[in-house]
Amino acid sequence: MSDLACRPEVSRITDWLIEQGLLRTSVDTIVRGFCERLTAIGLPLWRGYVSLQVLHPTIGGVGASWRPGQGLKTELYIYRPNPSDDYLRSPFRHMLEHGIMSMRLRLETAEHVEFPLIERFRQEGATDYLAQIVGFGVDGTADGETGVIASWSTARSGGFEERDIAILEHLMPRLALALQARLGHETAVNLLNTYVGPEAGRRILAGQIRRGSLEVISAVIMYADLRGFTALADAHGRDEMVEMLNAYFDCFVPVIETHGGQVLKYLGDGLLATFPLDGQATAAACARSLDAAAEALRCVAEVNHERAAAGKPVMQLDLVLHLGDLFYGNVGSADRLDFTVIGPAVNEASRIEALCGQNERNLLTSETFARAATDSADRLVSIGRFALRGVRTAQSIYTLDGV
Repeated sequence: MSDLACRPEVSRITDWLIEQGLLRTSVDTIVRGFCERLTAIGLPLWRGYVSLQVLHPTIGGVGASWRPGQGLKTELYIYRPNPSDDYLRSPFRHMLEHGIMSMRLRLETAEHVEFPLIERFRQEGATDYLAQIVGFGVDGTADGETGVIASWSTARSGGFEERDIAILEHLMPRLALALQARLGHETAVNLLNTYVGPEAGRRILAGQIRRGSLEVISAVIMYADLRGFTALADAHGRDEMVEMLNAYFDCFVPVIETHGGQVLKYLGDGLLATFPLDGQATAAACARSLDAAAEALRCVAEVNHERAAAGKPVMQLDLVLHLGDLFYGNVGSADRLDFTVIGPAVNEASRIEALCGQNERNLLTSETFARAATDSADRLVSIGRFALRGVRTAQSIYTLDGV
């Protein structure tokens, strides 16, 4: 063990980092606490910066910068296929491209620095700059893609002392390990939110992972389908069809979520969503889902107008609302599970969806939904009684007045 590691002030910071990693403390709390502890032991920190890459469909990374008297500022970096100009002219890009894991720039004696950001720091009074990279890996081998990048600046005359550099080099891997513990948890949350939805993801992380572990929930079921996708797919290229699907989903999925709905799964050119009652009045849940459906159809109409004006193919959105009790949980094989909803109510909603095209209606509701939607009774009109495949008795089917 090095003499530096044995120093009480350094050992206490190491112990604190271990504790924060075990607790999976947030990135901003770790970075803030680390910088404050460095200054408390006499390290003359003018600015500290830490950045991590995150596994997220739209966010490329997160950064946190700290200065004495100003506290911590965090920033999300939106994913872009092409790097920004700031990154292209940054010291970190230079380091990553050349495999440099640590780089020190003595600013006090430099007339000019090639990196614009560091030159700005020099003009603001920074005298020394240390950048560090710690990579992560899998099975004992660095992956070359993930890790922590950090920079430390001082404004003290003469810059960092060798003691300061030694402390930062000693503690940097320990800081990275604490952050990795948090990052691993956030990665799991991001992936689950993206692929199964926030509520299902929360339940999975809470330990509801056993096959056959189901509970009964009461919810409004929304079954959505983009009419005519199969015919269009035969006439247009793959990339064009993927772009079209994404455009429509970008339009109406946020509407569903804004009104309290949860998208459980995509079904090719459609989706299955629920509006759980969660103890609230049934009529209120029905009203929310009906508002979501009406807004989703308005949104799709706007998208169709824009696409048609651009000479692009368009599709109609068909929506079905039903109400019932569902089995919610894990279903599948021993080693490949799906966290989903099952039950007669789901099947019934899919049967009603087939009536949309037959009756040229974009929104239909079941009789059960219409009876429960007492707050919205004046908005719903019957289109007649229908026999549904696999359903014992015929029922009245309703639509939103004016749709």
